[in-house]
Amino acid sequence: MGTTKILVIDDDEKLLGAVRRLLAAAGMEVVTSASSLHLPKLVQREKPDLILLDIEMPTLSGEHVLDFTKLFDFLAAVPIVLHSAKSEEELQSLVERSHAVGYIKKTGNPLSLVSQVKAYLAGNPSGATDS
Repeated sequence: MGTTKILVIDDDEKLLGAVRRLLAAAGMEVVTSASSLHLPKLVQREKPDLILLDIEMPTLSGEHVLDFTKLFDFLAAVPIVLHSAKSEEELQSLVERSHAVGYIKKTGNPLSLVSQVKAYLAGNPSGATDS
């Protein structure tokens, strides 16, 4: 099996760079985008194992991305994990209304981010909580 590939979408360029470095240091291949507008093309080209999606973005918000991913089988087949500073309640509600598999709070804790991404990749979202 090849390297695990993560697609990270966030409009914050500094955060994209930090997440790219963290996940790459953990042995993952990381593709980043500052815009969600090209998500279908990126998914078809890169074939990620998981998408880490910011919710609050200009132009096309993460919430709208979640709506249109339901329309495309190839998008619905890739697990999406929300990555946001929104409240636990808001994030849980978004997960329940979409096909996102869960969420990771933006906490600034790099070890927590890596362990949570690994838990989602392993199919163990209960091991991904940041308690």
